[in-house]
Amino acid sequence: MTDDDPSPKNPLAPYSPSDTPDVPGTGRTWFALLLAAMLLLGAAYGVLSLLFAGL
Repeated sequence: MTDDDPSPKNPLAPYSPSDTPDVPGTGRTWFALLLAAMLLLGAAYGVLSLLFAGL
């Protein structure tokens, strides 16, 4: 194999560096907002279920 030959792709890697999918900034922002909302709603549900469990 000479230096002019393209390097073989690593079969263990799911993506080569040029094939890595790109998530735009707005997609990351919406994902972070939805994740934060899920965590807050889950915590609120846990607190309310503890409060109403005694009734």
